[in-house]
Amino acid sequence: MKVYKIRINKSAKKFIDKQPKNQRERIYTAISKLPSSGNIKKMKAFDNLYCLRVGDYRIIFSWKENEIIIEVMNANNRGDIYKNI
Repeated sequence: MKVYKIRINKSAKKFIDKQPKNQRERIYTAISKLPSSGNIKKMKAFDNLYCLRVGDYRIIFSWKENEIIIEVMNANNRGDIYKNI
């Protein structure tokens, strides 16, 4: 199993850090398990963009199988996440 480096965009980190402690821990735990587990779906309109579902929150990230970097680009509520892509 490969070990991936996860980078979190400044705006995504800011959003996650504003959440209540239990939600924040849940989101960071889900991100730390990328790309092997979680409710992950490839975004149809974009190459190399994926969406991780964590309850009512969505995490948009990019990942290439031949690279060892996962970049979390955005995090937001379910209804707002797709407006800022």
